[in-house]
Amino acid sequence: MDVSESIKLNRSDYFIRSLHLADADLLQALYDQCADFTLLVEGEPVSPTEAQADLQSVPPGKSLADKFVFGIFNLQGEIVGVLDAVRDYPEEAAWWIGLLMLAPALRRQGLGQDAFCAFSEYVCIHGGRRIMLGVVEENQPALQFWQKMGFSLLRKTEPRLFGKKVQAVYILCQPASQD
Repeated sequence: MDVSESIKLNRSDYFIRSLHLADADLLQALYDQCADFTLLVEGEPVSPTEAQADLQSVPPGKSLADKFVFGIFNLQGEIVGVLDAVRDYPEEAAWWIGLLMLAPALRRQGLGQDAFCAFSEYVCIHGGRRIMLGVVEENQPALQFWQKMGFSLLRKTEPRLFGKKVQAVYILCQPASQD
């Protein structure tokens, strides 16, 4: 399957393009800027090699060909967000969002919603029928965001260890955009 390197974002002040291992330093700078997220989820600071590890990690049974990491950039070319996903996971025609994260100064301004809507269209164009993700129990703003985006709760997992924190995860799902 030929999958393009960018996602069309329906706004003129930002753009989205694929990130690769060569972009690890760029992505790491965003992760460092978003340290509040890592503290919320894992209860510890961002690892200095987090971006490199994330760019190379896939779930069991998947390959890097199924992994998509998209950077969200402003017009000055500065990375302001990231969307990480895996195709055909955990099932055929489902795309799993591992992360949608924006720089703190840009949260709650509609960019996350716009990026997700563009991604949903991208998934549909590339044969996806569902989008799934997990939200740790403590991240209630994220849970509210995803529910606003039309996601429904499939289940809540047993608490598990994330770094130094033990948290349950809400598993959410929605059909991919059909418009």
